[in-house]
Amino acid sequence: VQGDRIHRELYPMVAELAKMAAKQNINFTLDAEEADRLALSLQLLEKLARDPATAGWTGLGLAVQAYQKRGEAVVGWLGDMARETNRRLMVRLVKGAYWDSEVKRAQVDGQPDYPVFTTKQATDVSYLTCAEALIETGPLIYPQFATHNAHSLAAIDLMAKRAGRTDYEFQRLHGMGVALYKAAGRERAVRIYAPVGAHQDLLPYLVRRLLENGANTSFVHSFLDEDVPAERIATDPYTLLAAAPSRHPRIPPPPALYGASRVNSRGLDFSQREVRERITGAIAELDKAGPMAAGSIIAGKAQTAKGEDVRAPADAARVIGRVASATDADIEAAYASALEYQPHWNAIGGAKRADILEAMANAMEQDTDRLIAILAREGGKTLDDCIAEVREAVDFCRYYAVEAETKFKGLETLPGPAGETNGLEMMGRGVFVCISPWNFPLAIFTGQIAGALAAGNTVLAKPAEQTPLIAFEAVKLFHAAGLPVEALHLLTGDGKVGGKLTGDPRCGGVAFTGSTEVARIINRTLAAKNGPIVPLIAETGGLNALFCDTTALKEQVVDDVIMSGFRSAGQRCSALRILFLPHETADDIIEMIKGAMDVMIVGDPADPSTDVGPIIDAEARKTLDDHFAKMSAAGFAAWQRDIGALREAGTFFGPAIVELPSLSHIDKEVFGPILHVIRYDPDDIEKIGGELSAKGYGLTLGVHSRLEGFAEKVKATVRAGNVYVNRSIIGAVVGVQPFGGSGLSGTGPKAGGPHYLARFATERAVTVNIAAQGGDPTLLNL
Repeated sequence: VQGDRIHRELYPMVAELAKMAAKQNINFTLDAEEADRLALSLQLLEKLARDPATAGWTGLGLAVQAYQKRGEAVVGWLGDMARETNRRLMVRLVKGAYWDSEVKRAQVDGQPDYPVFTTKQATDVSYLTCAEALIETGPLIYPQFATHNAHSLAAIDLMAKRAGRTDYEFQRLHGMGVALYKAAGRERAVRIYAPVGAHQDLLPYLVRRLLENGANTSFVHSFLDEDVPAERIATDPYTLLAAAPSRHPRIPPPPALYGASRVNSRGLDFSQREVRERITGAIAELDKAGPMAAGSIIAGKAQTAKGEDVRAPADAARVIGRVASATDADIEAAYASALEYQPHWNAIGGAKRADILEAMANAMEQDTDRLIAILAREGGKTLDDCIAEVREAVDFCRYYAVEAETKFKGLETLPGPAGETNGLEMMGRGVFVCISPWNFPLAIFTGQIAGALAAGNTVLAKPAEQTPLIAFEAVKLFHAAGLPVEALHLLTGDGKVGGKLTGDPRCGGVAFTGSTEVARIINRTLAAKNGPIVPLIAETGGLNALFCDTTALKEQVVDDVIMSGFRSAGQRCSALRILFLPHETADDIIEMIKGAMDVMIVGDPADPSTDVGPIIDAEARKTLDDHFAKMSAAGFAAWQRDIGALREAGTFFGPAIVELPSLSHIDKEVFGPILHVIRYDPDDIEKIGGELSAKGYGLTLGVHSRLEGFAEKVKATVRAGNVYVNRSIIGAVVGVQPFGGSGLSGTGPKAGGPHYLARFATERAVTVNIAAQGGDPTLLNL
């Protein structure tokens, strides 16, 4: 996505290293890592190959991963490049070391398939196919075969002999494959790769090698196992592939990640130019159409007259829509329609409601590009955040569809005495009020609605006043997808509209996501109103912390801190607020975080290269300004990224770090990109963790450590609804990481989890005395 920057900043350094290597006449190989960086690697290699400053040098090379499905095509491209530039290239062929990471990334990102093969035999055949292509390319390619596999070694020797080539080499890792190359008589004809560095840097690498070689499919593992016969070790992979040519049966394609129950939501790969151009085109189309007209939707009829301007957070001069607020008459009409229709909606059953929820999910997926455009303009969300939000909304609909079908299918028979039947069923409570936040104006808006609808309720939905346009668009989509207009009504406006909705005696329950203060107001309103005693499902904020010990990998800590603290401009309820660093490593990690913050791109969220967008509005930014000024005035070490003129263009705020001497200086969440850092002794985790829990929040918690015992101690000490170990603390996935906290962070149950719908429902037990009808046929037929 930031390819221009790679060429501008990284390439000059790579080119300088290449010149140094050429001057010393030593080899210089660009290594291979993630599949989504392959195109960039090839671009860098091409520039190096065409650089006249290293003309005549034959040491330039590239590592090619055979487990990638593009491996053979890359080899062909390299041959063409070598001929076109008349430069001999070294090509190091490897099978690939990060197969599991590629599988996970494709699943998480919702890709249509994997960039790598899913079986060992397919990878082995790909390796030999690429090897043969390298040998047949001719002398402008110098093949380097990195392998610890006896069959691969023998097959490549045979290929080379048939082609009459002797200009190639084998490679092995230091400490591995020694017996193999000794048995093959090649101890002196193999290049040995050895990692160089301090033990703390090499440990993850060495652990990775141990895991690979301990795997059941590993050649080295089998080679050293005396119980495995030699014939099995050297089995022909072509034979194995012919016997099992399909993908791995236990690794379904990413869309089938969740099995037959539901389809994984579809993602977008912004590393592909076509995808970037398509989305930027959708945004341009939205801009060209002019301001959207929006407002309440009552029984399918939009009320858009006399709307007020909605401006883009990233550009105060850009009016993106005009929205009319709900009137008292709108609220009355919505309640009357929803109340009248609710018995019918409840009676159609969970299976039929599930079909409609599936249709809603499909409608959003089909209109992804336009939804992304609205989210980027109205919510100020970066494109990565936009697609993640659309996918979460889709996942909510599909997950709750499954829950509706399985848990709302009528009477569930219960055990009991002979002569009677006993059953239990769940049904909707009535009319649910759903009040959603501006930071996830589509995902949480949809999740609340889908949960309430799935349980048999009709819904009055009030979106945040800052983001009504995306809600208006979503409701139109849902109605068009087949959701009865009487089942869902949209009521736009400020907090006064929400107050009228929650204070109405006809309210059957409230789902709310937002601040702890507003949740308290709603709770008091529900307690004081006439009518039934109804549930409040509230998800609020948190003082979310991440604890590191001295074993934590610094680079991984920094990556996850940047992601957790500054993605979405820190405007997530799960975002990192307090980072606890050991005294011994704090200085290094803080400097690394500052360095990462320096290179983050803050700017227009509609630009695919942007990392951090604006704050939602001027009021929210003022809260951040005031807090940072207060911390600075108190004498705490504070640092803020300078964003220059951006601050005046929209409601941008430079990401910031504040060092605090202790937890006593922060008592509540500051909603934005301000990271608080506290230095501590990990041995004091029980004391410090207790102090954090005493603040009353309990939403997300992170741990970075290579010691399982430390992670367990943190988890036992600090209250939190979602705990993440050695990863970021944001990005909970529906049905995978059910989300929600306790205490000041919410009431539960967790959104996107198996207990969520029950809170939207009421239960009814039904007992029938069948003995009074002539007897129990089940008993009499024994």
